[in-house]
Amino acid sequence: MRLLKTVFHVHTDFSDDSNNAVEHLLDCAHRWGIDCLAVTDHDTIEGAQALAAAAGPRPRVIVGEEISTHDGHLIGLFLNEHVGPGRSARETAKAIRQQGGLVVVPHPFNSIFGCGLRSTTHDLLDLIDAVEVANAQNFSPLPNRRARQFAHRHHLPALVGVDSHHRHSVHTCYQHIPEFDGPESFLAALRHAQLVPGRHTLGYFARSAWLLARYHLGLGTPADYGRRCPMARPKHHARSLPVPIEP
Repeated sequence: MRLLKTVFHVHTDFSDDSNNAVEHLLDCAHRWGIDCLAVTDHDTIEGAQALAAAAGPRPRVIVGEEISTHDGHLIGLFLNEHVGPGRSARETAKAIRQQGGLVVVPHPFNSIFGCGLRSTTHDLLDLIDAVEVANAQNFSPLPNRRARQFAHRHHLPALVGVDSHHRHSVHTCYQHIPEFDGPESFLAALRHAQLVPGRHTLGYFARSAWLLARYHLGLGTPADYGRRCPMARPKHHARSLPVPIEP
């Protein structure tokens, strides 16, 4: 059975906190033998669509979006249309489902910046399709451990997410999954996934801390971050700058 090396939770420079250009991600995919990229920019699907248009047959690109809800972040995969931010997590999940997409909970038990759904995760059990059980930006292992326990307890398919924002960080973690041809077969494939978790380097976290300091000092981020971001988000959702996450 052919297995696809699949990287989930990738940001491009269509996210305001990433400098991963489409061309760079394509180069990384070919260099590291990545068969599939699930692109999940903040509150837009334009980056995923741009990468899909540029990629051709390989790597395969799943069009996704990391959506800022009132309760935390939620990811939609296999989207055809943009899902707007600012609604409740439940309303957002229903909007994803209405267009045939999959609802994935990223970093569910993270507390920094309000990006994790935390207790709301339990309220969405009837709408969750998969759970990110390890996020490479988690400096502490505790949020990942809680996510794994949640997915196991509720028999939900699991993914590991690279949550890549900086260049050269897309290969930190991935999964090998069987071939799929759409949302339902993707979920079935996840049941047989070989997860390869990982954590970003100290250099990655140092760069993230530097960017966060610039932001809070009013200096903004370097020009290559968010270079093609299509919108400005409200301040409390403006960035999920990748910093060490505490439990």
